[in-house]
Amino acid sequence: MGERSGEDGLLAQAEIAPLTGLAESLGIDRNKWIETATEPLPETLRLTMNHYDIDWTREQLLAMGATPLSWSIGNEAYQLPFARGQAPRDGTREVLTLLHDTGRVTRQEAASMLPILVLDPRPNELLLDLCAAPGSKATHAAERMAPSGVVVANEPVSGRINMLASNRGRLSLHNVMITKHDGRHVGRIPTPGFDTIVADVPCTGSATSRKNKDVWWSWSPKGGRTMFQLQVDIASRGAQLLRPGGAMVYSTCSIDPVENEAVIAELIRKCPWMEVVEIDESKVDGLLWHPGLTTWSPLDEQGKVSENPQDVPFFDERYLPPKEQEILGALPMTRRLYPQDNNTGGFFVALLRHREDATPEGVAKTFIDKLAKRREDSGWESRLLEAPQPNRHTVHGASEEEASIVMQQCQLTDVDYSWWKRGKRMAIAPKLVHDRIWGQETPNKRGDRWPNGTFHPLQVIHVGLPAFVSKNGNWRARQESIPVLYSQLSDEITTIETVALMRLLNNEALEPDVIFADKTPPQGAFLLRCQHETGSLIINAWCGTRITLMLDKGERRLLSIRLDLEEEE
Repeated sequence: MGERSGEDGLLAQAEIAPLTGLAESLGIDRNKWIETATEPLPETLRLTMNHYDIDWTREQLLAMGATPLSWSIGNEAYQLPFARGQAPRDGTREVLTLLHDTGRVTRQEAASMLPILVLDPRPNELLLDLCAAPGSKATHAAERMAPSGVVVANEPVSGRINMLASNRGRLSLHNVMITKHDGRHVGRIPTPGFDTIVADVPCTGSATSRKNKDVWWSWSPKGGRTMFQLQVDIASRGAQLLRPGGAMVYSTCSIDPVENEAVIAELIRKCPWMEVVEIDESKVDGLLWHPGLTTWSPLDEQGKVSENPQDVPFFDERYLPPKEQEILGALPMTRRLYPQDNNTGGFFVALLRHREDATPEGVAKTFIDKLAKRREDSGWESRLLEAPQPNRHTVHGASEEEASIVMQQCQLTDVDYSWWKRGKRMAIAPKLVHDRIWGQETPNKRGDRWPNGTFHPLQVIHVGLPAFVSKNGNWRARQESIPVLYSQLSDEITTIETVALMRLLNNEALEPDVIFADKTPPQGAFLLRCQHETGSLIINAWCGTRITLMLDKGERRLLSIRLDLEEEE
C-alpha cells in the first residue's frame, strides 16, 4: 500500500488504470478526468430537517464556512471548505463529529443524495429501499416523508442491519421499518404494493475514486459484467412490488454503462409494464449532468475498446447497446454525473414508472395470478392461512391501554402514532404501518392469504423508533426519541435554570429540592426542560437520593459546548 498512498503513485496508476480507459471510452477528457477523479472529495452533509435544534445547528455549520448545495431542492445540504474527513483541529472537527453522532446532521457524499431528490417521495407514501444499509438514502427519504410516510429499509446482512438501525436511532426517525431479505426476494406487503421504490444496487464503485482510492488498482471491465445479473434481478423485484402509477429510482455509483444503461434496457425487456420517464430538472435545479448513453463499446481488461466483443471475459449481448428502438430512445432520459461536473463523485440515476394502463387490476405485478381463473373454474377457494408462531424477536402491536400508560408516565399529550412492543421497549411508527401492512391480509403466490395482525411474509426486524423502555413497570423516554417527541411533550415538564443544568453537566449530583423546591420530586427517570438563549432544551435525568443526567457522552459534550462550558482537564 506504500506506493498507493502517495500522490505521485496515485497519479501514475491513474495514467495506466483501466478506469481511465473506461472514462475515455465514454468521451470524457482524459486529463480532466485524472485531475478531478484523483482529488479528495469535499466534506458534504445534510441538515436534519426535523430536529428541534435545527436553527442552532445551522449556525454552527455556517460558522465553519459551510455553503449550501443550491441544487439540493427540498432539504438543506451543505459543502464545507475542507476535504472529506479533514476538518481542522481547531474545534471544528470535534463539533462536526458531535453534530453527526447526535443526529443533527448526516455526512453524505453529495452525489448519493440524487436518488431521493429525483424520486421526491412524499408523506403518506410507502417506500421500499431494496438495498438500504448503511442508510443514507433510507434516512434521507424518511426525513422528507415525515411524519406520515414510511420507509421499509431492507438489508440482507445482519451486521449491516445494525448499522441501519443505528442510523435510524441517531436521527430519531420513527417512520422506518427494517427488514431482512435478499433484495432479489423481498417479501410481499398487502395490495396494492409499494408506492415508491429505491433500487440503489450493489455495483463496482467505478465512480467512487475520489473517496475510495483502491478503485484505481482494483477496477476492471469484467467487474461490471459480473454485477449485471444481480443488478437486473434486484431492480426486477422492485418492479414486481411497485403498484401501478408508482415510481422507482434505479441508481449506482458507477459510470460503467454495463451497470447502468444496459441494466435499464434489460429491466424494460423483463418488465414491459415499466417505462423510463423524464426526470424533473427543477428538483435538482443548477446541477450539471448528462443524458444517458445510447452507444458504448465493450472493453478488454486493460480498459481498451475491444474490436471483437466475443473475446472479452463474461461477454453477453445484453451488455451492448439495445437494438430495440423504443428502449434505445428511452435511455437519454436517464442521467449521468461525472466528478468534474459539480465537484462531487460520479453517479448514475434513472426514474421509472409502472404504467397504469399496463395493469388494469390496480395492483403490483406480484399479485397478478395467471392461474386464478383456472382455479376458480375448478371450484378452488382461497384459504386463510395460520400466521407463523412468534418468538422473542417478534414485533407485536401494542394495545391502546399499553400506549396510554406510556403516554401518561412520559408526560405526552395526544399523539398520532401506531404503537409496537418488543421485549421491554415500546416503539412508535406512523399509522400507515398498521393501516397498509399489519392490518391487512396478504395474498401469497398460490392465491391463499396470510392473516392480518402479522407482518409475514415480510421479515421485519424493527418497526419505527424504540422510543420508550420499561424498568419494573415504569416507562421512560429514551434520549434518541426526544427530537420526534418534542412537539408532543407536556407543558408540565419540569423546568430547570441554566445554572443548575451547568452544575449537572459538570458531574455535580444535585439535591432534589434544588430543582423541585417544595414539590414532590419524581422517582426514577424524568425529563427536564431548560429555556436557554440558544433555544429550548429537553434533557433526560434521574432522580434518586440525588439528581443526575442520563445523557450519553456525545450528547453531554455537545450540550456543554452549546452552553459554553469549559472542558475539564
